[in-house]
Amino acid sequence: MKRSEAIATLRSPVVAFPLAAVVAAATWLSASGSTATMLSITLFCIVLWVLTPVPPSYTGLIGLGMIAITFSTELALVGFQKPATWLIGFGLLMGEATRQSGLADGVGRWIATRSIGDATATDSVRTYRRLLLALSIGAHALAFLVPSALVRILALAPILRELGSLFDSRDARVGLYLGPLFATFYGSAGILTADLPNIIISGFGQSIAGHTISWSEWWLHMYPVMGLARVLLVISIVYVLFRPSADSSFDLPDGGRASTGAERRMLVFLLVGALVWATDFVHGFHPVIGAVVVVILAFLPEIGVADFDTVGSDVDFSILFFIAAVFAIGDGLTETGFTDSAATYLLELIPTDGSLTVILGSVFAITFVLTFLMEGLAVASVLTPILIPYVDAAGLPFTPVLLAETMALSSYFFPYQSAVLIVILNEGDLEARELIYATVSCSVATIVLLLPIQFGLFSLFY
Repeated sequence: MKRSEAIATLRSPVVAFPLAAVVAAATWLSASGSTATMLSITLFCIVLWVLTPVPPSYTGLIGLGMIAITFSTELALVGFQKPATWLIGFGLLMGEATRQSGLADGVGRWIATRSIGDATATDSVRTYRRLLLALSIGAHALAFLVPSALVRILALAPILRELGSLFDSRDARVGLYLGPLFATFYGSAGILTADLPNIIISGFGQSIAGHTISWSEWWLHMYPVMGLARVLLVISIVYVLFRPSADSSFDLPDGGRASTGAERRMLVFLLVGALVWATDFVHGFHPVIGAVVVVILAFLPEIGVADFDTVGSDVDFSILFFIAAVFAIGDGLTETGFTDSAATYLLELIPTDGSLTVILGSVFAITFVLTFLMEGLAVASVLTPILIPYVDAAGLPFTPVLLAETMALSSYFFPYQSAVLIVILNEGDLEARELIYATVSCSVATIVLLLPIQFGLFSLFY
């Protein structure tokens, strides 16, 4: 049997579901109490999310039902109380309004005509390369202004889909979609305010240990390697994995048409939202507030650019079941005491008498392992309060240890590990295997090529 045929067989429902059930049953039998039950539900869902015999949202729905039956409806539905869940929900409406207004198409045309230039003077591969580089650098620059990777993904996705439609090559469409989104996501580890895990970890450092990591200190420690170098690495990987063939074609749209009133109004609405997101250090609002403001303006009768009558047929809200299940599992593992026990056990394995590089590698590995069971934000929220007292008692330097944890929280393999990857999968015209292939490649390259350099720099600093 060929490798592709074996994978297809493994992903079929008749194989994947029994396999998930066997893994769950073995887990339940090997432990006891509520921890065993929650862990078995977790692994059942993880197997299905990785193999995808059914849509991930359907697996999430199954997980919610299992948690409601074995624990409580309150725990099963806790994910719907999370601001991040509704940031995604309102972000879907925001993206649909961007599409309905014509702004996504208009911005795509504007970017294409200015990045490509004369279509007759270049081929599809060169055109793709120029677009990929320009879009990725622009998307990464946005991380300095908008403090949530999730918000940036939701704002960029409609534009990238429109630009991808210029190419007849599927690889080009996937690459133009993933490249910029990966640039703004993976590069956020180098900027303190660019993503929520960074803010959570630095906040715990201040509140628990009184240790402050300033924006400039974070930037100097992390941006050269985990910011700029990582973005260039990710762009290169996406280009290698997804690029059009030399004989493929592309269509350069006419960039001469004037923008419409709806496009201009939608742009203003997005700028209002960006103002809310960029000034969170003043008002302290969660990014969901900025998304709510944009949606209110975009769907306002007479003034707005979209209506709710057509949203239901064009927007897939089933992603909310996926993300709600991920959060419910994270809370369930915390309530049963599994995460505290696992984190404490793993931290005891750190050789505190070893070199700083070995210690940082151990912290990275522990965080990395926990992300296979819980969403990244949950790991940051659970592990950091346990890690900080341990670091203090061992006399280790706070800054590099906390930054090592941060690096692991942007080195995911599978979509269920991060709400950002869930949205990338849902918003784009790509298959789960394509996203997994790309995330595994980018994360492995980061661990093998950049992590030793970053840890080496920390050893020089400390």
